[in-house]
Amino acid sequence: MALNETLRFALNDLFKKGYTCNFVKNDQYFFCREKGMNFRSYELNITEEFRFENKLEPAENSVIYAIESPEYGLKGFLVN
Repeated sequence: MALNETLRFALNDLFKKGYTCNFVKNDQYFFCREKGMNFRSYELNITEEFRFENKLEPAENSVIYAIESPEYGLKGFLVN
């Protein structure tokens, strides 16, 4: 299975589990695009981590973090 297909499969699986917010990391915050909300790192918990490595093309390596906000009951992911 190609790396991009594997990433898509992992994201689809998270989406089915309710991880629907796409987080983006900026200088000081994690921004949830769908809710338009900023979070500090201490407000979020990483619940799962998926590493995808391409030994032939290390620049294509990726990590997906499943993230939850206990305070807001929000679940999402960050692709790095």
